[in-house]
Amino acid sequence: MKKKTIVIITVVVGLLVVALLILSRFSEPPLPPLRLDLSQPVLSQPTATVDQAKKWAKRNHAANLFIELADTYWEIGEQTGVNPTIAYAQAALETNFMNFGGLVDASYHNPCGLKTATGGDDDDPDAHHRFADWYEGILAQYEHLALYAGQDGYPLEWPNDPRHFSYLFGEARTVGEIGDKWASSANYAKVLAELVDRMEVTPE
Repeated sequence: MKKKTIVIITVVVGLLVVALLILSRFSEPPLPPLRLDLSQPVLSQPTATVDQAKKWAKRNHAANLFIELADTYWEIGEQTGVNPTIAYAQAALETNFMNFGGLVDASYHNPCGLKTATGGDDDDPDAHHRFADWYEGILAQYEHLALYAGQDGYPLEWPNDPRHFSYLFGEARTVGEIGDKWASSANYAKVLAELVDRMEVTPE
C-alpha cells in the first residue's frame, strides 16, 4: 500500500511540475507595442544586450548556429561602431534565423546576401559571395554597413567586403535607408525595424 501511495504522490508531483512549467511559459508579460523606428542610426552603441539577442533568437526558433554567433556579432559591433542589434536583426532577416531555405545556404558563410564584386542576378548562386568562415562573412557584413553609414576611416583599403565601393560611403545612415539601398523589397526596412524593436524589448 505504501509503495502504491508513493507512486501516486510521485506522479502527482511530476504533473504539477509540468503544469507549472507550462503556466510559467505562458505567463510571461506581453511585450510593449511595436515601434518602427526607421530613423534609427546604424552607427551607435548597442541598443540590446547579447543576452537579449540570444533570448530573442530562441523565441523565434533560430538555428543553434545563429544563437552561437551572437557573441561574434557583439564583438565586431564594438570594433566597427555599428549597432550589433541592427546587424544581427539583418542576418535574421536575410537567412531566416540561419534556418536558410533560400538560394544561399550555410556553406556560403554569408549572413546578409552579399554578392561578389561583379554581382549578377539574384537567382544566380554564383553571384553571391562565398566566405571562408562565419567570422569573415560577418566582418564583411559589418564593413558594408559601416561604409553605407559613413563611418570614419572608410572605405577600407583591404576590406573583406567584396562590394566595398567608395560611392556607397554615407548613402544609408539609418535603418530606413539601409532598407532602401540593400534590397529591392519595399518591405525590407519595415521588417528590419520590426526585428530590431522586438529584440530591444525582449526581457533579459
